[in-house]
Amino acid sequence: MDLLTLGGLVLAFCSVFLANWLGGGEVILLLNLPSAIIVIVGSLGAALVQSSISEAISALKLLRWSLMPPVFDLEGSRHTINRLALKARRLSIIALESDIKALHNTFATRALQMAVDGTDPELLADRLHEEAARIRDRRAGCIGFLEAIGGYAPTLGIMGSVLGLIQAMANLDSPEALGQGIAVAFVSTLYGQGFANLVVFPICRKLYRYADQELLLNQMFIDGIHGIATGKHPQRLDLELGGYEQL
Repeated sequence: MDLLTLGGLVLAFCSVFLANWLGGGEVILLLNLPSAIIVIVGSLGAALVQSSISEAISALKLLRWSLMPPVFDLEGSRHTINRLALKARRLSIIALESDIKALHNTFATRALQMAVDGTDPELLADRLHEEAARIRDRRAGCIGFLEAIGGYAPTLGIMGSVLGLIQAMANLDSPEALGQGIAVAFVSTLYGQGFANLVVFPICRKLYRYADQELLLNQMFIDGIHGIATGKHPQRLDLELGGYEQL
């Protein structure tokens, strides 16, 4: 569980409520279910119009990374590659077949299987680089769907405010109800800006960072397994992989 994400969200929303309270505003005025519905549900609907259902489902699955982040252990993976390189040099690359399933990484498992099967090292590297790029592009597409939700939210907030003003104008004969109606109407604009800039966009930036870490790990596996397939000396290979650093 990423407590930093939860703590950041709580701090961001508390700052809004605290500023409202210090300014003499009533907290209850900031709680408006219709405004939340038009901003959140409306933004989701608009994003669905421009996307496919598979992309939307993948994006929602990727969203769990914001609270339960994946672990991309570059240092541990480097040690694993070094161990495999030593074993391949001592025995043969065929001897690594028993280590394939022990990698616990889908991309690395496929890469090592290709190397054990005797795939040409250069062809192996080219195909794996293409696959790593496609994985990164898919991640970017999913995050782009979430960014679209954040992009539409402020506009939907303004639409909610307009709807609230239309309802408020119906109470022109009651000044008190009119004043309260106008105040509530502008809550939708606040929801739109807050949902986009306090929730969606910060989470998307975090997801991009995780996607970059995944790409970096995949590239390290490519270089490492390519080095094993070409018979590179384990010490030299480990030294080259030392250039990969955690983001």
